[in-house]
Amino acid sequence: MTIPEPQNNRYAATIGFFDGVHLGHVHLLEQLKAAATGRGLKSMAITFPEHPRQILQSDYRPRLLSTPDDKMRMLEQTGIDYCFPLHFTSALAAMDARSFMTDFLQKRLGVSMLLVGHDHHFGHDTNLNVNDYKKIGNEIGMEVIPADAYLYQGIPVSSSRIRRELVAGNVKQAAAMLGYRYTISGTVIHGLQNGRKMGFPTANLGPYCEFMQIPADGVYSALASVDGETWPAMVNIGYRPTFEGKARTIEAHLVGFDRDIYFHELTIQFVDFLRAERKFNSPQELALQLDADRKQVLETIKQ
Repeated sequence: MTIPEPQNNRYAATIGFFDGVHLGHVHLLEQLKAAATGRGLKSMAITFPEHPRQILQSDYRPRLLSTPDDKMRMLEQTGIDYCFPLHFTSALAAMDARSFMTDFLQKRLGVSMLLVGHDHHFGHDTNLNVNDYKKIGNEIGMEVIPADAYLYQGIPVSSSRIRRELVAGNVKQAAAMLGYRYTISGTVIHGLQNGRKMGFPTANLGPYCEFMQIPADGVYSALASVDGETWPAMVNIGYRPTFEGKARTIEAHLVGFDRDIYFHELTIQFVDFLRAERKFNSPQELALQLDADRKQVLETIKQ
């Protein structure tokens, strides 16, 4: 999505990090498209490839709902005309709202209408609100309108709210706000093969993106995709206490599947939380529980 010269096009735009491109973002972009169409403008989403706090705080490690590439792909699928990746810099952080609106949005990108999300701020003067942006817009000739929030269970949907649900293991609640099942991908790496010895071979996942939010420790039902095929899966996240594990791992047992997929890409869609991770008295006792977990996986996948 390249941006034509501003003198050739005028835009209705909105700005955001758009982590996960959840239902709140989709609702915002639907409002943007409607506003653009009503004014004879092109629609533009301005987003940041990297989290702004990574620039402001060098030790900040975000926990993301989507990789940068997946985010751009999902934004394009919303049907907006253009998506502009704005690299956040210290110079950009130092700009006040008026300068940002005038010098960057209006003069560089050709923005004539700005849709402001219900909780969004820009410029270093973060104490400003949508009424302040509307006042600046009136002075510089840019229409500024507020967006309606998307509510789930009466509360606005946000990326931070979805992350909190994932941290608690509530992957079904997260999916209800995302509009899709929470998904992580990675390369299958070698493990200790304890699962295979018990009759439950597992694929150990090495996430591509070190900043992805990992759900709470525990056992989940999931759908796992590899080599163009999708299988029911039992996923364990945690430290494998029965085997005195020291490192946190993500292991997936693909039900009915037993092929060598080391170094293949594996994608996991979380369906439901089954149980917390716990230490068993023996591998045999764990195997009995895993057999029950596998049956529960097949039941939850059917629902």
